[in-house]
Amino acid sequence: MTTQKDVAKKAGVSFITVSRVINNKGNVKQKTRERVLRVIKELNYYPNTLAQGLNANKSNTISILPSLRDQAMMEEISFYRRIIAGVERYCCENEIDILLSTFRGRPDNIDCLRHYYLRKSDGLIMIGVSPTELLEKIERDKIPCSFIGETGCPERANFLQSDNRWGSRQITEYLIKNGHTKIAYIFAENPSTDIIDRYESFTEVMKENNLDFPDSYLFYGDFMENGGREAIRKIASMRERPTAIVSATDRMALGVFDEAKNVGLSIPEDISLVGFDGHEFCEFMTPQIATVIQDLEGMGYMAAKLISEQIDNSDKQGESHIFPVVFEPRGTIRNIRED
Repeated sequence: MTTQKDVAKKAGVSFITVSRVINNKGNVKQKTRERVLRVIKELNYYPNTLAQGLNANKSNTISILPSLRDQAMMEEISFYRRIIAGVERYCCENEIDILLSTFRGRPDNIDCLRHYYLRKSDGLIMIGVSPTELLEKIERDKIPCSFIGETGCPERANFLQSDNRWGSRQITEYLIKNGHTKIAYIFAENPSTDIIDRYESFTEVMKENNLDFPDSYLFYGDFMENGGREAIRKIASMRERPTAIVSATDRMALGVFDEAKNVGLSIPEDISLVGFDGHEFCEFMTPQIATVIQDLEGMGYMAAKLISEQIDNSDKQGESHIFPVVFEPRGTIRNIRED
């Protein structure tokens, strides 16, 4: 394996000169710099970034820690992938490495900060992880952190979230405008902050329009397709069925969509359906599933950017960013005013 000494010898310069060229520090003549860079390329030399990080007290690495709320959330592949794509884009542009963690152990016995302390990450991006028990350590050690999807962050941490309330308001107002007054809602067991915001916004709009929302129209799912399947089975057996269903997630909406035909219901002829998240599969269904699209890539990009700024400036306080969403009505909503 080629070493820095090999580069210095072939380039006819000192070890220190090679170090200055690699780290872009110190005074090195342009011709000398070009010669050293040429030799580095010829010898296929890669600097020891670990050693550089130890010298600079910096690893040039950001860790990503997904939620371990339950197994269903861990299977939310598209959600995490789109956020990570945004993180990766920023890191590629700025030559930062990514450490993607999968937790080991029980959810109630997880130390979310172990990567920062043990693997020397420069910062952490936490997706759906509640910051409640981490506040003291984050503030004390000035840990660069970005939380995506959970509120209650300390001043030091960055907080990023979709405008869930506005998105849910758009859904509900659109359904009402299209004649739907009997609307069911599929909530989620062990809900995250964004899921709670979506539900609260839905009930607010129903109250503003003086519409009843009986307990029989509220269903609980597991974030995934099975929750939607169970909800539509119960709805099919109801005497007074709702004319529309709002699902807190697209995955539960997909369960409704798949199971509806098995219980003798057609979407949207018998019942309209709306999800939330902007999953790609919503476009591939026939008809396409109405949903609210989130800018998850943008959140990932911004989360990494804010951490990078805090790494360079340890006194920088955290920022909060609410990302706009786009409501796509699509083909699973029927205008019953026209009937």
